[in-house]
Parts: sequence; C-alpha cells; structure tokens
Amino acid sequence: MITHGIYRTIMLVATGVSLLTPRGQDPPNREELPILSERVGSFHVENATMEEGLRALRQTNMTRILIGLEKVAHRQNEKDKTVSLSLSGATVVEILNGLCQQDPRYTYQIVNNLLIHVYPKNGLSDPAGLLGLRVSRFSIVGKILPAAIIQRIGELAPELASYMSKKQAEYYAQRGLSPPGSPGAILSGNMDPQISLDLHSLTVRELLNAVVLYSQQLNNQTPADFAGNKIPPASWIYDFIIDPAAPTGLGGTPRWQAF
Repeated sequence: MITHGIYRTIMLVATGVSLLTPRGQDPPNREELPILSERVGSFHVENATMEEGLRALRQTNMTRILIGLEKVAHRQNEKDKTVSLSLSGATVVEILNGLCQQDPRYTYQIVNNLLIHVYPKNGLSDPAGLLGLRVSRFSIVGKILPAAIIQRIGELAPELASYMSKKQAEYYAQRGLSPPGSPGAILSGNMDPQISLDLHSLTVRELLNAVVLYSQQLNNQTPADFAGNKIPPASWIYDFIIDPAAPTGLGGTPRWQAF
C-alpha cells in the first residue's frame, strides 16, 4: 500500500546534475540512480509538441521513465509550439533541458528521484485550479488498471468530483436546464491488477503522481506472464481546453489521460 509519506518532492534546476561516487565505494546500482542520470541510446523528434517529445522519451524505457505532464492551457485546435531534437547517448536531463530550451514555457521537477513532472511556468496549465484541490482521502481497493484511475480521477477523487459537479450544476441552473446523468460504473477485467491505495490529504496533482509511482511498484512486484510481458507503469497528462461556453462551468474542459 502506498501512503502520503511517499511524497517527498525534490526540486532540481533544469541545467543538469552530476553524480559523484565516493572514493573506495562501489558505484550505485542502475535502479538506485536518479532518473535524470538514465542514459538514452538514441532520441529524435522533429517538429513535435512537448507532449510528443515526452511520449518519445517515455518510449525509450517504459518501465523506468515516468512522466506527469501539465500542458499549457489552450483553445480547441489552437496550433501548439513545436520542437526538434536529435541526441545520441544523452542522459534524460540533457533531453529534458533540450526540450525545455526550445519550448521555454515549460520547466520540470523530479518527484522521489523517479517521476519527471513537467509543467508550464506561471501556472498556465490549470485556470480552473483543479490540480490544486486537496482531497482528504482517496481510497481504491479492487481490480483496476492504474491508467484507468488516472483517466477517471475526476470521478474517483471525492472533493474533485464534488467541485466539478457543483460547477456543472450551476452552469445548467443559470440556463434553466437539467444537467446530464452521472458517468457509468468503472469496468474492470480479469487481467487487471489488484489495487490497494489509501492516500490522505493530497492535492489532485499529488494524487496523480502517487498513482504513477504506485503503478511502478506494481510493475516491479508483479511476475511476467507466460510470454514474459508485464503491464508497464503509467504516466499522466492533464490538458485543459479553454472554452468560456463549456457546459462544465469551469471556463473550459479538463482532460486527464494516461500514457
């Protein structure tokens, strides 16, 4: 079980890090190194968005490279800034720095030496303030994919679900309309992992990161199937589409994706 104690956030300046091994000691195991020191054999994106660049980075090692991305809030079909980067034998920090230098709207921090949290400067990702809402208790027990938890966080996190429902109800009440019905039940399959999450007093942003870190624990602890395959850890994307007329009552539509 993962608890709120996992949340020790380490801020790193996006200019690089150095790892020094004390003389006379063996170098640390690869799994013990901070994720920024992970070396990528080949990385190439051309005219890609920040999301596409981070997806490409994650594809180089789905088990080790975990990402939480808050995209710059935007209008539907608004053209996004693009980046091009080609590196061979680079570290993760060199790739991140290259992406952020070309799209300086973004910066990043590292959570627990494991998860890369990329977000816009000056709070440009979340005009509705949803990611900063604090959830008193978030408890999930049952068979469900971590990716499904991320995608349905708006329904599963009680305070977030309540706030979004209230804003939507206000929108419809102001127009004399009846709000739509609530979403259906969460579907799970026999192959989904058994989840046991009990988190307390975390923001929605912290919950998303905690689910990702938990998904990596599950991957490490779950044996491979007969073909040697495992469900990879999850990562998350938050995308807010600006639309003052959106029926959410939030000034736009929030979307949570897993990748």
